[in-house]
Amino acid sequence: MTTRRDRLAVVLKVRKIQEERRQADLARALAAAAVAESHADRARERYAAGVAVPQVLGAAAFVAARAMAGGRAEQVAVTRSRHELAVGESDRARALLTEAMTRTSGLERLVEREDFVMLREMLAADQRNAEESSGAVRRVLS
Repeated sequence: MTTRRDRLAVVLKVRKIQEERRQADLARALAAAAVAESHADRARERYAAGVAVPQVLGAAAFVAARAMAGGRAEQVAVTRSRHELAVGESDRARALLTEAMTRTSGLERLVEREDFVMLREMLAADQRNAEESSGAVRRVLS
């Protein structure tokens, strides 16, 4: 093994660890997006359940019902924006994972190429040894 190949192997191990971390980041981001989506769905359901046409009420009850509906609508908007942020974060994590996978595969190809070069050099050395041995045997037999 050459020192270049050893260095490439070490860098490849580091890149694989980074790729695994990116996969974990993506899994966390997807889980957070799913949780945010369920919160947004529940907020929409609560809002839909609360906006039924009220019965004829007094002015104070009407104002209270409007305030409650406004609060629920605000909660829907907040949970929707949190869900959108979580989806954006998962998209970002996916892009970082893709980048890490690209780097890892590039290093894997470099290591494979280095292994191939080492194999060719070893086979060439074996061929030279075989030729030298056959030449020495011919000289001895002559």
